[in-house]
Amino acid sequence: MTRSAAVVGGGISGLASAYRMARLGHRVTLFEGEDFLGGLGTTFPYRGGHLERFYHCIMPTDHALIGFIRDIGLEDDLLWRQTRMGFMYRRQVYPLNTVMDLLRFSPLSLTERLRMGLLGLRARAVGEADSLDDITAADWVRETVGERAFEVLWKPLLSAKIGDHYPALPALWLSSRMNRDKGARIEVKGCLVGGYRSLIDAIERRLREQGVRIRLGTRIDAITRDGEGMAVTPAGDGRERFEVVVSTLPLTLFQRATRDLGLDPRLAGLELDYQGVVSGVFLLRRPLSRYYWMPWVDSGATSQGAIEMSNLVPLERSRGLYVTYLVNYTHRDGELFSMPDAELLAAYRHDLESLFPGAGDGIEDQFVFRAPFVEPIWTVGYRQLRPPTSVLPGKLYLASTAQVYPRVNSWNSCIEVVNEMMRELAAETAPFPVEVG
Repeated sequence: MTRSAAVVGGGISGLASAYRMARLGHRVTLFEGEDFLGGLGTTFPYRGGHLERFYHCIMPTDHALIGFIRDIGLEDDLLWRQTRMGFMYRRQVYPLNTVMDLLRFSPLSLTERLRMGLLGLRARAVGEADSLDDITAADWVRETVGERAFEVLWKPLLSAKIGDHYPALPALWLSSRMNRDKGARIEVKGCLVGGYRSLIDAIERRLREQGVRIRLGTRIDAITRDGEGMAVTPAGDGRERFEVVVSTLPLTLFQRATRDLGLDPRLAGLELDYQGVVSGVFLLRRPLSRYYWMPWVDSGATSQGAIEMSNLVPLERSRGLYVTYLVNYTHRDGELFSMPDAELLAAYRHDLESLFPGAGDGIEDQFVFRAPFVEPIWTVGYRQLRPPTSVLPGKLYLASTAQVYPRVNSWNSCIEVVNEMMRELAAETAPFPVEVG
């Protein structure tokens, strides 16, 4: 049965939801508050091409994302490369990719290095055991590697991602992340030759071919009931009626939009905050290092580390320049998030010049971008709190980053949530009971 459906949000979750729903035959309208699609995967124009505002990569284990890329017709554009991780401690760079690298990591004692290796084996052995949801990552790591190794290496890595909220982060999330990032002996990451812009554009073309209406610059203030159906209220506009609504908004925005629906208090009152990100994008005439990702600790820098995308992405996309991201994961209410662009770029530029002498002379261009809702700040016991995808069966569905736990927040995990949601939506909106694989 064909139904009228609204999808709220034009990031990857919204794009994938609209695509799947249109394929079921529904009449879909996609609402996006910004004037562009793609969410965190969006880009900015540069010298006749496009570069990502925020860094991204594809892992070999990202089966949902790779399957979606194949479905859209871009599988042949996938490029896989071996990548490396470096770790800067007190301005000294150490490789951290192999067992031998770990054994040579001189900031830690030999015993501490061996215990670090034990943590990786432990994470692989326990996987996503429910028991890990009941203890903090900090306690779990300390128990294995010891206090000093935690302070030197793990505390900076956790706080770089979650900031001051790291003490509440569950061990389940960390174990899941370690298994995703280090699932193979050789670290391999992937990208699309044309970047995420090529994927976003390809999805948009397919949506328009399927008859999906795309409403950019249209924020949704409220999601309400309308008789037997639902309605959405765009900011400054009248209500629009639909039979089905799918929201892909961050949980806090979803709760605000549905405050008059009288939803289950476990969902309406669930407290989940988000960490934002500040991204400084530098176009360099020379590379900084051979590493894709290098956090730095106790080195006097404002930024938390560098991602040298040109150690993964072909130089042709950046017209022969080396694309490097300097990042800070920080709360949207924090001082760093609201720092003026010029001041922030000056601080990042100082990081480059201080940590890599001569790098400042090689800066061709620089940009800064911010996003307020990036990484959910998980707390112990969240697996039991994870919101359902079917909120009002047959009428209202949720596919958001609040549901990716314990997986790392990525385009792959977002598509996995959409796939879970679509199985329920397809069954609950069908005219007769159906089996959905």
